[in-house]
Amino acid sequence: MPSPKAARREPTFIQNARRAQLIECAVDVIADAGVEKASFVRIAERAGVSRGVVSYHFGSREELLDGVVGSVYALGDEYVGPLVGAAGSSRDALLEFISGSVAFYAAYPRHMKALSAIFAAVSARTDRSEHGAELLEVDTLLAEGQRNGEFRSFDTRIMTMTIRAALDAAVWRVGSGDDSTALADELRRIFDAATRLDPP
Repeated sequence: MPSPKAARREPTFIQNARRAQLIECAVDVIADAGVEKASFVRIAERAGVSRGVVSYHFGSREELLDGVVGSVYALGDEYVGPLVGAAGSSRDALLEFISGSVAFYAAYPRHMKALSAIFAAVSARTDRSEHGAELLEVDTLLAEGQRNGEFRSFDTRIMTMTIRAALDAAVWRVGSGDDSTALADELRRIFDAATRLDPP
């Protein structure tokens, strides 16, 4: 029987690499066939491994779907985070978040299709810590812009929810083949106008 210390051992590099591979294969299966058909067997076939390999790394289908969601959020953070972090003002950070998000949707369409399919199937987005953290970061950014005089007075929570809804629409538009650059530019103009400080 393994000791408690052994049971808590961190995954190895190879195990993490295999999990990442299986998550990417799950993304492909979900994007192609939908969530309901994303079985361990089909994902194993896509990965070129046995079903047992998938069940070894993921105890359940729900755990695998959770891994897909977490992976896509992490990928988005890696893509958009540096753009926001390098911005020199709250206004620029907001605009970089908006355009960077749309650019991410265009760069990873299959990942976004899989993510949208999972959320549509299980209605779990509001329960995700990543989703809540993203909303909090945008709300904090807006509040900071108000404090430093870059943004007008408005309800930051409502504005945050409006930005998120607009970006959700952009996911669908980009997935339908619309020009992501034009969409990003339009959203930047909309929210720049909506948040900028009122003229004296």
